[in-house]
Amino acid sequence: MNNNSPNSIRLTYNFLVLGDQMVGKTSIIERYISDKFRTNYLTTIGMDKKYKRLKVNNADVDVFIIDTAGEERFRSLAKNFYKNTDGILVGFSLTEKKSFNSIDFWVEQINENSREPNKMSLVLFGNKCDDEANISVNPEEINAIKEKYNLEYFKTSAKENINVQTMFEYLIKNTIIKKGDLEKIGLNKNSTINEINVQIKKNQKLEPIKITKNKKKKCC
Repeated sequence: MNNNSPNSIRLTYNFLVLGDQMVGKTSIIERYISDKFRTNYLTTIGMDKKYKRLKVNNADVDVFIIDTAGEERFRSLAKNFYKNTDGILVGFSLTEKKSFNSIDFWVEQINENSREPNKMSLVLFGNKCDDEANISVNPEEINAIKEKYNLEYFKTSAKENINVQTMFEYLIKNTIIKKGDLEKIGLNKNSTINEINVQIKKNQKLEPIKITKNKKKKCC
């Protein structure tokens, strides 16, 4: 299919990234969007929205990723985005047990505020796997929470770029299947996830779409 054809299929998906403060949500998104990592980030105040354009089989796909503030005073703002979200990443830091213990809270929020949580693509990630000396969450605990909520899990590092691309590609592919969009991208409705091909579109501008103000704070 010609990418410039007026008949080209264009799909749009909205994703939400949840988790406590300092988990590294902004770092994960920045690594995926622009393949960059910084030791100091602007702490998200409220929400921040970023964009990436992809080619998925025969379709052009616009992906919008909402970065949410993990501070408790901003958590209520995230509720406004649950109902229009196609998929959610729930993150914790492998070096911060408290952030892992908050997973129950975040999943409960999703179930309470999403329109159809059972039809949503939901992925768990444990960030900062590169900091092996300070890991405080053990594999048994992670397996237990995965089984409790039937979550796909990725161990990630924004700093070392471990599993970030793979995780987002899984989220996109699984969302296409759950929303019944396989035929829209040119596949058979019975196609498997492995038949979905995600590619970054060349020559695109990856500017963030700012919807909030931020303040400087050392991050991960």
